[in-house]
Amino acid sequence: MAASYSVYYFDGLSFANATSVYDDAALTTLSADGYYSQNGIVRQQVNGILLNAQSCDSCAVPCGSGVQANFNQPGYFNAVIDVGSNVGAVYIYSKMNAAIPDGMVATYNNVSVNRMTAKNNHNGVVLVDCNSNAVDYAGVNSQQPPSAHTPVYVGNDNFNTCGTYNNINEYNLVNNTYVLSGGTRQVTISTNQVGCATDTSTNPSPVFTMIVPKTDPTVTTIEVEVFAPLGGTVFDWELLCPVELPAFNGSALQNTADCTANTTQYFYARNATGNTSPFTQDSNSLPEIGNWVYTDANGANYVNDTSALKYIIINSTTAIGVRNGVVVSSGACTNTGGNTAFNASVLQSSINPICNGGSAPATGQTYYHDGSGATPVNGDTVYSDAAGNTLLTAGIYYLSSNSGVNTYMTVALNGTVTLGTCTPPTTTFFISALGNSCNVFCNNNYLINTPRGTTGNDSYANVTVGDVIAGSNLTAGWYAYAATSTNTNTGTFRIFQVDTQNTITSRAECNGQLCILI
Repeated sequence: MAASYSVYYFDGLSFANATSVYDDAALTTLSADGYYSQNGIVRQQVNGILLNAQSCDSCAVPCGSGVQANFNQPGYFNAVIDVGSNVGAVYIYSKMNAAIPDGMVATYNNVSVNRMTAKNNHNGVVLVDCNSNAVDYAGVNSQQPPSAHTPVYVGNDNFNTCGTYNNINEYNLVNNTYVLSGGTRQVTISTNQVGCATDTSTNPSPVFTMIVPKTDPTVTTIEVEVFAPLGGTVFDWELLCPVELPAFNGSALQNTADCTANTTQYFYARNATGNTSPFTQDSNSLPEIGNWVYTDANGANYVNDTSALKYIIINSTTAIGVRNGVVVSSGACTNTGGNTAFNASVLQSSINPICNGGSAPATGQTYYHDGSGATPVNGDTVYSDAAGNTLLTAGIYYLSSNSGVNTYMTVALNGTVTLGTCTPPTTTFFISALGNSCNVFCNNNYLINTPRGTTGNDSYANVTVGDVIAGSNLTAGWYAYAATSTNTNTGTFRIFQVDTQNTITSRAECNGQLCILI
């Protein structure tokens, strides 16, 4: 049976926490015992007392849905969205398409969120309050107690937003359509609740981004309220299902833009574009100006949620300025030592990964040198920091490859560089550790998992006596080899013997437990 809508009154800040339901605004006449529902919450009143709140799962719209509205009169619009049991960050993208702003607030587990940013906020897009004062994000001056349900108004700024508005009709979202509930309310807007985008910086309004942290698998709904008291409204919003925010690595938060190394993992929320839902989420792999940044993957804790500008240095090259949890600037970090940044691998235990074949080490680390070129040359000194305070740890580092020739550097204890090159084989197979005889491979299990090759780039099937193993010197003796990474118990393999010059002097295979020369 369909529910009927009537106007009731409750004590407390929200229906979920109220004690009783009344027929009159003075709260003197208790409503009849029975079941009452508001915004997806169902409660039974017995002897004038409301029992524990329970979610009405059948009333909630599933996450991933887009909601559009077009009304020629003011309204208050409420929706309950089912976000399931997964934890994570819930993206809410919204676009106020009328010429006037609308307000929004989302509530999860009795905690309200009303912070919104937008693509290019602080990078061309300017957000302002009712007095045309620029703000870091919409709602920056309206962070009240979590239970306050205070909406923040976004959209275009060409309207006198602040004021008090009476007899605003209330609507509930039912089957993805807003339905008149029969109630009305008064709505008051203060300047702290406004973060509209100026028409001179973006027209029409951008898509705004709100993140609701969903941290409890047992609480499965989010309430989304849209306030449109100024006149007719056209708005569009979508709420995505919980996800883990993308991560990035950077320095510890610092007061300057001086270059330094990555030490800390952070997370960020991507903005979106488009005119109607579903909106197109950005695909940036690092935070951009206008993005929220967090210390956790659920978006519960903002980085530097203060009005003082702080910096995170990414990959020792880029300084992002963070204020009030949002990226407000981005640029090259300050190289205080005058040294030149370059990329190389992490410290290698030997030249084997560089010269013996297979994939070369990744060059994702940023270091610094005091030479005049883009990369270090013989005799340059290398450092782990831009200021040149810390010498790079002594050892071998892979630099680059050009036309099949790999270049690496050997760093001395005093930080000076000696360059080296090698030509790794382009065709590889896999070899085992050294065996003390040929028969040992026929009677014991050896892993065959180290990539090697010959100077003639022979395949496994074409290896023969006289071939030379490329790369670092092997200890003279017997080795099992195979086309793929395997072991001598289960894989197909052969055996070769090499001398002190890496030359193959014998080949063999197993016949049962016996090694037979071939």
